[in-house]
Amino acid sequence: MDTFAFTILDIASLLNLTVRHRGGQNMDVDCPLCGKKGKMNLHFGKNVFRCNYCGESGGMISLYAKVYGVDNSTAYREICDSMQLSTGSVRSLPAPVHEDSASPEPEMAPLEDRDQTYRMLLSLLTLSKTHKDNLLARGLTEEDIYRYGYKSTPAFGFVKMIETLESLGCRLDGVPGFYRKEGKWLTSFCSACSGIVIPVVSMDGKVQGAQIRLDRPIGNRKYIWFSSTDKDSGVGAGSPAHFIGDPSDKAVYVTEGPLKATVAHSLSGKTFAAVAGVNQYTALEELLIRLKTNGTETIVETYDMDKLTNEHVEKGCQRLIELCTQYGFQIRRLKWDPAYKGIDDYLLARKKKG
Repeated sequence: MDTFAFTILDIASLLNLTVRHRGGQNMDVDCPLCGKKGKMNLHFGKNVFRCNYCGESGGMISLYAKVYGVDNSTAYREICDSMQLSTGSVRSLPAPVHEDSASPEPEMAPLEDRDQTYRMLLSLLTLSKTHKDNLLARGLTEEDIYRYGYKSTPAFGFVKMIETLESLGCRLDGVPGFYRKEGKWLTSFCSACSGIVIPVVSMDGKVQGAQIRLDRPIGNRKYIWFSSTDKDSGVGAGSPAHFIGDPSDKAVYVTEGPLKATVAHSLSGKTFAAVAGVNQYTALEELLIRLKTNGTETIVETYDMDKLTNEHVEKGCQRLIELCTQYGFQIRRLKWDPAYKGIDDYLLARKKKG
């Protein structure tokens, strides 16, 4: 039997999974593959998982591999890199966590409260020249960057930031990215997760969460949620869908990643929606229901062109088609020159060519 230097609990932490219930030998989390709340069970002793909604199952390395669309060998290397372990290291497994030692995660604050807190937080942050140049190179204008609120993660001033937010009446409890330690509110910003703060906006134009585009990727991850799951009084981000454009457009384009969607909208003028991952079905389904009510007729799939070669991405595309059919939408699939992986890359190249 193989002995690894990590457990499925470590994988849950790396994937930033939201815990709904915890027992002596297992816990229920939000499925990172289909998005259903509390439907994935992680077994500590066996280091295996199974989602009771989408049916995905396997070992802990397979879980990481499925989420990021890589093979198991690559997943293993990335896990070890993220945890600063050698690929041959081992350690004894931790004692099981008893149910009475774990408290349930607090409820997420209402959207209006999160919007107020995040907007005030963004107003306190600045944008570095390096990050501004990165956004400009993607095809955004300076006006876009200002309008959409992109900022850099702070390197210092955390205590003052919290004090300012509290003095302005901003709610911190139930807002992802904030937690308590020794009775004081803190933020999840840290030097290891420096990068660009990306507001994730609802169809109502409210900031419901935030991602960070990392300066230094963690394994295969370039983006992480601004989240405080598994911390005292902290909550997970919940992987909400991002929306940019006209909520009543007849055609809405769907892609993966909030930043990509906003760049594509800026370059094309089309209405875009984005999920954090191609298999985030729950956020996607909620979005489709609202779009149908608003009169949208056509959903245009614009996931990355590795859908031609990556089974993980193509599976997400097929699930999107199934959901669109279920809710009565027409579905179109866009394909472009595979030399440009994302729809944003393709639109930018086309703009440069005139």
